[in-house]
Amino acid sequence: MKITKEVQAQARRLMRLCTGADGLLDEAVLRRVTAEVETRKPRNYVQLLTALTALVRLEQARRTATVTSAVPLTAEQQAAVRAKLDARRPGLIYEWHTDPALIAGMTVKVGDNVTDASVKSRIERLSRISS
Repeated sequence: MKITKEVQAQARRLMRLCTGADGLLDEAVLRRVTAEVETRKPRNYVQLLTALTALVRLEQARRTATVTSAVPLTAEQQAAVRAKLDARRPGLIYEWHTDPALIAGMTVKVGDNVTDASVKSRIERLSRISS
């Protein structure tokens, strides 16, 4: 299904309506807007809802911080990571994972940005340099 530029622009306008003054997505407003679109059924409403869904998924990914560490982090360590990330981007939703393959350190992914401070990545970089 092809989504036109006009429908994309309409979806962006609806997304702005669903975003509060704090820059966060207001779920209640989003539900009311989608219900209204489904009720009124404007021209190309299926494409409009598809485009709006894609924008919501992108926003959700931007607001989710996935922290992967080699060992489980203590509550104090998690609080320290939260404090540093919240100073840069307030309102993040956190997911905590462990991956022993990292050897030590951690990786933090927020949206498209990945910060890799693991020993595994350092070893891989060194092996590429020496090869």
